[in-house]
Amino acid sequence: MKRDISPLRDQTFDAVVIGGGIHGATVFRQLAAAGMKVALIEKDDFGGGTSANSLKILHSGLRYLQHLNFKRIRESIRSRKYFMQMAPHLIRPMPCIMPTYGLGIESRPVMAVALALFDLIGCDRNEGAPPENRVGRGRILSRRECLKIGPGIRTEGLTGAALWYDDMILNTERMTLCFIKEAMRHDAACANYLEAGRIVIADREVTGVEVSDRLGEDSFVIHTPLVINAAGPWMGEIQRRSLQLPTTEDLAKAVNIVVDRALFPGYGVGLAGSSDYVDHDAAVKRGKRLFFFAPWQGRTIIGTTYTYSSGQDSDRSVSEADINELLREVNTIYPMARLTPEDVIFSHAGLVPAHRPGSGERGSANPQMVKHSRVIDHEAQDGLKGLYTLEGVKYTTAPAIARELETMLKRRAGSGASFTGVPPCRRRHSFAESRLIESLAPRFPHIEKVYGPDCADIFAIIAGDENTGSYLRLEPPLLKAEVIHAVREEMAVTLADVVLRRTDCGTCGCPARHDLQAIAAVMAGELGWDETRTAREIDGVAAYYSSVLGIRGRENPGS
Repeated sequence: MKRDISPLRDQTFDAVVIGGGIHGATVFRQLAAAGMKVALIEKDDFGGGTSANSLKILHSGLRYLQHLNFKRIRESIRSRKYFMQMAPHLIRPMPCIMPTYGLGIESRPVMAVALALFDLIGCDRNEGAPPENRVGRGRILSRRECLKIGPGIRTEGLTGAALWYDDMILNTERMTLCFIKEAMRHDAACANYLEAGRIVIADREVTGVEVSDRLGEDSFVIHTPLVINAAGPWMGEIQRRSLQLPTTEDLAKAVNIVVDRALFPGYGVGLAGSSDYVDHDAAVKRGKRLFFFAPWQGRTIIGTTYTYSSGQDSDRSVSEADINELLREVNTIYPMARLTPEDVIFSHAGLVPAHRPGSGERGSANPQMVKHSRVIDHEAQDGLKGLYTLEGVKYTTAPAIARELETMLKRRAGSGASFTGVPPCRRRHSFAESRLIESLAPRFPHIEKVYGPDCADIFAIIAGDENTGSYLRLEPPLLKAEVIHAVREEMAVTLADVVLRRTDCGTCGCPARHDLQAIAAVMAGELGWDETRTAREIDGVAAYYSSVLGIRGRENPGS
């Protein structure tokens, strides 16, 4: 998968997808596998926007019982299966608990009924999953079992806990990339850092997309009769340039943090927030927003806080105030944590769809979030042929929404067929590749875990030059060959692409400067950077942690 914009400039496509987050990526793969000649463009790097704002959880759908939303539960279960087919090496079952209290909706009897109902609705959720990815049934824990997992959980009225299983995506950025790479195996075309200007429309029909290459000076039109706008919070900008009315009511800023401690080792834990919150869409009102603690890489991801967007670029950054607000909430609902800003090693921020607030409510810290992803057919809505808008709200259900879009396209084209499932074309290794993996995997055990079937490409680089098997850092491990592979085969063109999205070396805290220098030196050799460009890339990554992530003056202690 090499970055080459010439096919995008010179060819005509059946469809163009705008946006390289998880929703754009799943649509891209779905249409490519269905036999369409499809292209994808992304203004920044793949998976670098709202899709990076994730608790890294594949939701089982249990929490949607609160809304009696059985459709969304089934969407989650179907999507889980699809993620499992795509990249089982990136998924691990995660037991989760929620404390039970009293005799109301948080009680043991109510949660026992909920678990039983969920197990009935999701009876097929392990179908086709590898043995190591199969999850167990939910059950009720005793008070003692609950406190063993979370000794600092509020004990007043505590009767036990409900236990169920979600899944942890070990690296959501690589998962998004898996869908893009899969589409490329179906002869699709894509490029990062290629920005959509406006959708070209003539006589109420789409004819193309104006784009500009952010890495060069090229501007051109990609010719297509079909555009899917999956640009997330940037879709409004494209709609304005294209003289369209906006489709999203409003946006809210969602913030998560990563702390350098395992608060609940091995378990995800949901705890009710400290302030009142009424979810107008819920059939069963809990009265509090749920905060979730997800175990990851020996650390804990915590989220989520929501505030209405101010419409400023700063909304895509995490401020000191954002971090302090989340820390105050965590220390209130789980005092045993005693978290400080120094514990925070990473953060996520993303703009997600929200319902428009009432008069005077914009400053509210509790926006009403949009619960359902939706696909808008603009021919049906406003007579504009060849344009679809995809408003995604959850990472988990992205594959199900991609399938829904494909079905809509088939119906619009006059085909009576509905989606029947197109399995990923799993990479098959040649005899030589299998021997190579057998030879090198024991020396570099993390490679298969991170890259799955694509590990053969990295081992081939090492086989060609033994020096590329040297470690640039040990925790988390990173080989010189991985950086080379990211540049040659995964369109990594900046240091941030490698540090934040192709590897895990930056998502557990800012790497030490000497680590950044070592990685940048490898990239400089591949991309021909001079000393000035190399220094600028290093400074840019360091600045990203402070100006965008709100992480100041702390390097990853594992570096």
